[in-house]
Amino acid sequence: MKTMTKALFAAGTTAVLFTGIISFTAVQAVPPDKRVTIACEPGWRGSAVGTYGGVGFGVSCQNGKGNTTLQGVTGEDYSIRVGVESSSIAADCLFQGSAPTVDETCVVVRLTIR
Repeated sequence: MKTMTKALFAAGTTAVLFTGIISFTAVQAVPPDKRVTIACEPGWRGSAVGTYGGVGFGVSCQNGKGNTTLQGVTGEDYSIRVGVESSSIAADCLFQGSAPTVDETCVVVRLTIR
């Protein structure tokens, strides 16, 4: 009887341990959302298209801010093309890298990912 009690106790302890590990893994598996913001100075408009952490996005602004939320981000690699223009000038910028946050400026248009 003692052997059976020990076996049941060991099986119960193992089941609780595995359940805890599975629950912990499931909670950790959900990556946090990232917010992409593009900010245009007065008289400027711009747009950004690219990927961050494997998630594609597009965002634009005109005399203010535009933003979007990225869900399901895996990793920190990014490749983003930003196009900007005012009444007298236009520019095209490409930003690539890997970082937990992004803060880039194309002329006077600022792009952040946090």
